[in-house]
Formats: sequence, C-alpha cells, structure tokens
Amino acid sequence: MNKKLHSKVVVLLLVLSLLAACSSNGNKENSPNDKPVNNASEQGNNESGLEHYDLTMALPIIGTIPKDIEKIEAEINKITEAKINTTVEILPIGVGSYVEQLNLKYSSGEKLDLAFMFPQLYGSNVASGKLLALDELLPEYGQGIIEAIGEEYVNAPRINGKLYATLIGDSYVGKGTMYYMRKDIVEKHNIDTASIKTLEDIEEVLTLIKENEPSLTPLAVSAGMGPVTAYTDYDPLENGFGVLPNFDNNLQVVNLYETQEYKDRLALVHKWFKAGYINKDAATTTLLPHDLVSSGRAFSLIAPTNSDELSHAETERQLGLEVVGVELIPAHLTTQNLMTGMWTVAQQSENPERAVMFLNLMYSDVQVNNLLVWGIEGEHYVKVSDNQAGFPEGQDANSVGYNMRNFAWIMGNLKLSYLAEDEPANKREILDEYAANTNVSKALGFTFDMEPVKNEHVALSNVSDQYRAALETGTVNPEDKLDEFNQKLKAAGLEKYIAEKQAQLDKWAAENQ
Repeated sequence: MNKKLHSKVVVLLLVLSLLAACSSNGNKENSPNDKPVNNASEQGNNESGLEHYDLTMALPIIGTIPKDIEKIEAEINKITEAKINTTVEILPIGVGSYVEQLNLKYSSGEKLDLAFMFPQLYGSNVASGKLLALDELLPEYGQGIIEAIGEEYVNAPRINGKLYATLIGDSYVGKGTMYYMRKDIVEKHNIDTASIKTLEDIEEVLTLIKENEPSLTPLAVSAGMGPVTAYTDYDPLENGFGVLPNFDNNLQVVNLYETQEYKDRLALVHKWFKAGYINKDAATTTLLPHDLVSSGRAFSLIAPTNSDELSHAETERQLGLEVVGVELIPAHLTTQNLMTGMWTVAQQSENPERAVMFLNLMYSDVQVNNLLVWGIEGEHYVKVSDNQAGFPEGQDANSVGYNMRNFAWIMGNLKLSYLAEDEPANKREILDEYAANTNVSKALGFTFDMEPVKNEHVALSNVSDQYRAALETGTVNPEDKLDEFNQKLKAAGLEKYIAEKQAQLDKWAAENQ
C-alpha cells in the first residue's frame, strides 16, 4: 500500500490542483432540495430546504487570540447562512490549554460540533468515544474534503476499520530535521557549515559560540523541540510507544527508550546542558526555540521541516533574521506525517451532517478558507496577485486585527489559502516535487487502534509526561533517570502495548504489503 501511495502522489496532486481551482469559481447554484448539495463551493440561498443550525467549532490559537475574530465569524456566516443555513461560532482556545479545555467540553457534554485534533490526542479520543465516525457522513456531505485530501490518503486515520477524522490537505509532505544558525554569527566566525552532517557535529559549533558570544545561548531548546525530540530517524507509529528504527526495521516494533541511539542522544544533550550550551529553563519554558533566537538570546535551533527551501524561508520569516540551515535527517513520510492535524466531529454534535457540510466549505470554498486564514480583504489583508496576499499599508502581523497566515495548515486545504507575498509564487509546485522525492516509511498507512490498551496508554502517557521533558532537554543525567523511566514504563504496561501494536502491524502488513 505504501508503494502505491508514493507512486501516485504526483498525479494525485495535479488532479487536486485542478479541482481546487475549479472549486474556487463557484459556477453552479444550489437547488432547493431535501438533501444538501455535496459540492459546498456551489452558490445557493436559504431555500436549500435545511433548517437553521448554530454550529460551534473549537480552534487552537498559537499565540494571541485575534481581536477581530467575531468579525470573521460574521463574514463567514454571510456565506454559510446562504449555502447551508448555518451560523458558525468559533471557540478560540490557546494551544497551551487546548487539551484541557477540549476535554472539559467533551466531558461536560456542552455544545460542540467540530474540533481540530492534534495527532497525539486522536487515538485516545477515539478509544474513549469522544468522536463520531465519518464513514457515512463524509461520502454524503464531504466530497470537497475527499477531493482536497485525495482518495489515496483519506482513509489513513482509520482505526479498527472506522474513520473518525479528516486530514489536512498538505499531509502528503514528509518531514526531515534541520539545524538553523544565525547567518550573521556564522559569517562573523567563518563557521564551516558544510562539515556538519550529524547531531554530534554540532558540538564544535556550540563550543565556539559559548566561548566567543557570551550573550548568546548556543542552542535554544524547549520541551518537545530540541536535539532529541526533533531528531526523528524512526517511524513513531503515531505515539512513540513502540517505534520502527530507520523507518523500516523489517516491521519489528521496539521500545525507543531502550535503544542505544536514544541513550547516546540523551547523554550528548546532557553534556551540552552541563556545559551551558542549552538554556537552563529548557524543560519548563513556555517559549519556543524560535522565540529565543528571534529575541537575540540564542544562536541556533533544531526543528522538523518539510521542503528545505520553503522551511528555510519560513524560518527566516518567523525569526526576522537570516539563517543558515543544515540538513541532519532527510525527509520521510510516515502515517504520523499524514496525521499532522485533523478535523473531527464531536460525539455530542446535535447535527453532525451540518458539521461535515461546514467542514466541506473549509476544504473547498476559497472565500471561507481565506476568511479563516487571512481575515477580511481590505481590512486584514490585500491581494497582491492571483494567489498571494499581504498586509494593508501601515499594518503588520502584530498590528492587524486578524492574522492566521502562519497557521493556514490548520484550516484544512492549503491549496486554497493565499500565499504570503514573501513566499515563492510556485510554493505548491515546490512542495509537490519535494513530496514526490520523499522517502516512505515501510509502515505508511498503518494506524494503531489503542482501544485494547487504552488504559495502558493513559498510564504510559502519565509516565512520559513525568520524565521525557527533563531527559530530552538534557536537564537531568540519563544515568540517573533513564533506567527508572523504562522501569516505570514497563510497570505501566509498555510491553503489553508494544505486543498489541506489533500484532496489529503484522495483520496490516499481511493485508496491505
């Protein structure tokens, strides 16, 4: 199955580009009917035969919640009331409290229809019955979603044969790992970046910065973003509790935390931490490494990437600085990459059909998509070309009342979202070419059903939360804590968990390879 996915990606993407272009024309009209139209980009009115419905959508916000979000709601509702007789209430939730707030909404049963789902939450929320299956809803009301994702990928989130989520539309792009350094400092010290090939090679650079740039932390690290976490040369099989080293390992699942590679990386990073190469608050800071570099407090960072060219430009835009990037791990496509982000329908939705219909608009209607990404034309952005936009004169990302351009991927279909004026106009073509040359995990397409071990998953997650941040930022000595971490994982049921994952993977391989 994974070979078919890989071989068809280029043709698929060309088809998707045509479909996205066609859907933006809106050259048809809805007919009064007792059943909603599947093509949500068609024009229509309130004579669609649908009863009015107020829909709620939980949306994670990275950074400050935009002050004009109610204006965006009002503009979206002009479209959704006409097309599907629906008004939409956006529930903006800061990403730091998103998991907690979403769980409260699920447990209380309060009104909730749609929720963006981060991959680490998906399996457990399926197992606990918080999400509705979309097997019948998607073909009936979500043809625009299927077209945007592609027939080859749409079923990737299936768990135990059922589909509970829609992927975001750029999921086909694999992920690698890059090391980014401030260009001015690299040139100042004539650093030989071509000599950097592995994680170990970075140490010489960090030493030089520590000795010659006392105002800079050599390497910016935070929990979840650093030398160990971002340096992923294995298929995590969704959650890291049982992985495939080198994206293959003959499909034999192993405990990552007992591998020699993991032990060696922890020891290296702890050495760097003791030497002062890493910020002392790495395990607890709420700032991202990008924040530390952009504010002039750090020299470098390690991060996952997609296309080297695009990630380089995006990193410079985020930092406001020129950088030099070195590839540490080439891109690989895994099921987890496909499931970078998903949209789900909450179990308590009073009208799941309407929820999927609105989701269909997000994925297929250029106006709805860009209202969510850019805001209102003329007020929050201006068009600079057919497919590019920028801020109005005198405005920037900090002053404008609505701006989600850096998180357009959350809105489902990047092929509809206007590119920023400082992005290459051929960005989509670059991504397509990058995807066509991305290596593929041997387990691409496998999705783990954690229902049989859902209690173990909760226990393992609790143990992981207790140990990983301190270990992977170098804050504690792995000789003191790694064995203890593994013992607690085993006590929490890791061996049973891995055995279940192996059994499911074996079954999947027999059916698909």
